[in-house]
Parts: sequence; C-alpha cells; structure tokens
Amino acid sequence: MTSISSLFGPLAEPMLYADRSHNSFPLEPRGPQSWNFSPQGLAIVLFMLAVTPVRALSQDLRDNGFVTPDSVAGTLAATADRQSEGALESFQAWKKELEGRTGLSFGFDDQIQYLGTNSDKSPSDAASNVFRFYGTWTAVGNGAPNDGALVFKVENRLAIGSYISTQALGPSLGYAGLFSTTFSDAGWVLTNFYWRQRLLNNRMSFVIGQVDVTDYVDVNNLSSPWTGFTNQAFEQLPTFPAPSQGLGAALQWRLNDRWAVLAGFADANADAADPVGSAQDFFQSGETFKHFAIGWSPNWDDRFDQAVQLTLWQVDDRETAGVEGGQGVAFAASTRVDQWRPFLRAGYADGGGTFLERAISVGTGYDARGGQDLAGIGLNWGRAPENSGDQYTVEAFYRYEALLHKSREGFIL
Repeated sequence: MTSISSLFGPLAEPMLYADRSHNSFPLEPRGPQSWNFSPQGLAIVLFMLAVTPVRALSQDLRDNGFVTPDSVAGTLAATADRQSEGALESFQAWKKELEGRTGLSFGFDDQIQYLGTNSDKSPSDAASNVFRFYGTWTAVGNGAPNDGALVFKVENRLAIGSYISTQALGPSLGYAGLFSTTFSDAGWVLTNFYWRQRLLNNRMSFVIGQVDVTDYVDVNNLSSPWTGFTNQAFEQLPTFPAPSQGLGAALQWRLNDRWAVLAGFADANADAADPVGSAQDFFQSGETFKHFAIGWSPNWDDRFDQAVQLTLWQVDDRETAGVEGGQGVAFAASTRVDQWRPFLRAGYADGGGTFLERAISVGTGYDARGGQDLAGIGLNWGRAPENSGDQYTVEAFYRYEALLHKSREGFIL
C-alpha cells in the first residue's frame, strides 16, 4: 500500500505519551491536558508492505454477526478468497480440509509501515512492524447456523531499529490524533481471546472475553487500518475513545433484514500487553467504556458498504490514569455507487480524554482494476477540547494487490 497524507492548519500540542498497546485510543495524558495550537503544516508519505487479505468478505460470512472486515473471521475469509488460486492454492485447500474436520482455522501476516514528514521537529519520521497470528476454533455446531467459536489473535508490535513507532509520530509532532492506530511499540499483545456465540438462526449473537471494540463498533469496508485508511480520522474518529483490547462483552440483535442494534462494554483501562494484570485491575476499579448503536442498511449482506449508523458511548472516570469520564455520539454513513464508495463520519465528545471534541470526515474509496486494487481519499475537520483552532487532515492512498501465481518458469506476479 502506498499512501500520501497532508495536514493543514493549526495543530494541537497535547502533553501525551504513547501507551503500549491501544488500538484506536493509544495515548493518554500525563497529567492535565494542554492543547496549544501552532500554525505548522505537515506532509506525510507512507509506505506499507503487507501479506494480508484485501478483498471483501465471502458471501457465506456476510450475514453472520460480529464478522466484520477487520475481525479475525473476516480476515480469514478474505485470505481464503485470495489464496484460492495461485501459489498458495494447495495450502489453502489443506486449511479448508482442517477446518471442516476440526473446526480450526488460522492465519498469519506481517506488515511494515514507514512514515516520513517535512517537519523540523525531531524525530520527523517513524517505522514499525507488526506480526499477527490469529484464528478461530468452532467448538460448537461447526457448519451450523447457531455455532460457537473461540476467537484468538496474538500480535507483536515493534518500532523498527532506532525509529519511534508510527503510532507515536503524530502526537510527538503536535497532531491531535493518530497518523497510524495499530503500528505501536507494544511488543507482544493479546488483542483477541473471546467466545463468539450465534443464536436464533443468527438473529442474535454475542461476544465475551478479551475483545477489541473497534472490530465491531462503527465499522465499514474502509475502516480497517490493515487494508484501508490508516489515520484515526477515517477509521473511527478522534472523538471516539475506544479503549485498548481487554475484557468486555457485546450483544447484537438483528431486528430484521435492515435494522440491527448493538450494545456492550469494555475495560476502560485495558492493556493488551498485560491481559492478566489488566483483568485484575478491572475487577477492582470497575471502570468501563460502554456503547450502544443502532444501524440501518437496505440489505443486511451489504451493511459494510451501505449503511447508516448512530453510536452513543459513555466512559467512566479513570482515576489511576487521571482521565475524566465523558460521553458522546458518533454518526457514520456509507454507500456504494458502481466502483465508488463514498462515506461520511461525524462525532462529538463531552470529556472522556479524546483528542478532538468534534470532528467530521468525508471521503471515498474507488475499486480499481476491476476491484483488485483500491484507491481512497478522505478529508477531516476537527477541533480539540476547549480550543477554537481548526485542524484539517487529508489522507490519500492506493493499495496495489500483487498476486503470486505459479507457472512452468516459477512464481510470477
């Protein structure tokens, strides 16, 4: 993936440090927040090498609750589609046979991200690597509508060499948000370890365990940081303080083929690098992040391409971290017109330690080369808490899919 992002207008300078594992809320204030704006501008060039699925969910999984483009099951489904022919065809056939026999499916990938800027601040560039191993074990009702599965994902997130992580670059330069949400310097983290159960012919489903809220709240086909936009402004919004991966639960109820509701909670202080200690602290503090969403789509199977979603959230005071509680609302709408995928996001936060108090993002994706590649561009406006300055963010990317095919001469792209 190659991406070019530009930031224009005044930038916030929060007193923040990088948390070790957060996904979409990775920075927490060290003491009171101080938002001082400066008129600097930045230009960012991103280069990413990835062995990761890039196509849409297969039809047999699209109607399943909690299977989203960024979830483990969604990633595995896209991988299976991509590896159904070419050099890895026999490996994928073996995996499919294993899944049918045992209910176990797994995958792994490795991604590198580099960000460079023209800022005169130091460091002005960053590089990270993420290795992921993930899978599902359908232990109950394998192949049936009302199945139950253990979902797991372990990651190793590291800055490369003497570079800082790309997740930490934005705040270190005074940007109110994240250029990259997932490429941190957390080391080994447990990002998924939960039970997913479907009920009532998949009208109802729930998850409980070590969850990642951003896997299933307010998502669309462009919100995965591994295959679409990398900036927080376009995956979710900097007004949405989703915690790191930790203990939590959520319930989804599909009212009919167009309407669905989703509600859940998660540990507000979760630390995926220390899941056991984090769980112990959670039972002592009881500080939670809670969410409730209602969504409409003209067709449930197309809900990641065409949908309108309204999400309400509330987070408790985090006494140890020194972050005030708060509440807010997030709105998202997306559609598909031929090869185009336009979207709109808007959010407002009242407290909660968010980067921005209000924000609006608009943009589109474009399916190039018959849907094999993906281009995207987005524009975000935001305003930090207790500040009248405006911040503008632009991200543009082109994702090129290089397929490895087998021939008599060897492997070719």
